[in-house]
Amino acid sequence: MKKLLLAAGIAATLATTAASACSYFHFDTPQDNTMIGRTMEIGFEAQETFFVAPQGYQLNDLPPAKYGFVGIRHGKTEWVSSAINEHGLNAESLALGASQYVPEGSTEIGVNYLNLGAFILGNAKTVDEAIELLKTTKVETTKIEAAFDLEAGMHYAFNDGERSIVVEYTDGSGYPDIHENTLGAMTNDPLYSIQQGEAHTLLDGTGYDDAQVKFAEGSFKGFDKSPMGRFQHIVAMNHTQDDSVIQSDLDGVNRAWHMVNALEIPRGTLYWRWLSPDPQMVGYSIVVDTNNNDYYFRTYDNQQIRKVDLDNINFAKVKYQEESIFNTIDTYQPMAIK
Repeated sequence: MKKLLLAAGIAATLATTAASACSYFHFDTPQDNTMIGRTMEIGFEAQETFFVAPQGYQLNDLPPAKYGFVGIRHGKTEWVSSAINEHGLNAESLALGASQYVPEGSTEIGVNYLNLGAFILGNAKTVDEAIELLKTTKVETTKIEAAFDLEAGMHYAFNDGERSIVVEYTDGSGYPDIHENTLGAMTNDPLYSIQQGEAHTLLDGTGYDDAQVKFAEGSFKGFDKSPMGRFQHIVAMNHTQDDSVIQSDLDGVNRAWHMVNALEIPRGTLYWRWLSPDPQMVGYSIVVDTNNNDYYFRTYDNQQIRKVDLDNINFAKVKYQEESIFNTIDTYQPMAIK
């Protein structure tokens, strides 16, 4: 019963267009590296597990994967919300209420919006390869749990360190609209084209393509936790950061975590009364160092950052494995005093 109730909660959270869930960003460093960050906002532990999928792994009805990948999966559902493959291609899925797909069971290979990220990571090395696959793959809808007549919608960020795109499904054909993510920012709602249009409000009348680090003082105001508020906050951070302080890849990782901190939603910051009287939160956050193929994550109940170096995983031999990302520590490392 608890599992069914949790699955219903996940589905209800994603199904509503009012959900304020998930933020994404990326930025380039002076070392020609790309850092990626993402937060997952939800009001409860959504059965998140960290998983390792080897080459040949088959997620539900998908064909066996050519490439191995790791990331965050939600229980035994098909939903992979965050992942990166052995070649450094990253996929993040964020809720989008305006999504429309073809009916379930309409495609030959059963690619649906929940398993789309895993399908692409298992079969593409780069964003260019991902685009070719996306253009020829029809995506269908599905339900989080068969017992619930609830559907959701998502849009996706794909990034390989050289190119970043946003992928949306809005016309019911099953084929995507693909946008270049030139802003390095994305939140769950609204459509990315609308988000782009709103970016100019922070850039003193200039276009975001030529915006530099100078903003009018009046442009800086308190950013709220709505999807557009978080999007504008990310745009502001991306266009005002001082690159001279990033002297190494580790500095870039730390900068990404610093930005993640700004997007934090501690319990009590945000409420979705239509879902639960309990306060919402950021359940997990990730950072990706694309050049070094490192995937970092932490959770609301474990602020210690866990690092996964994909270069140290033999995806041809490793076995499929997964474990809960929550309830993993009962103390923090004490500082040694001499």
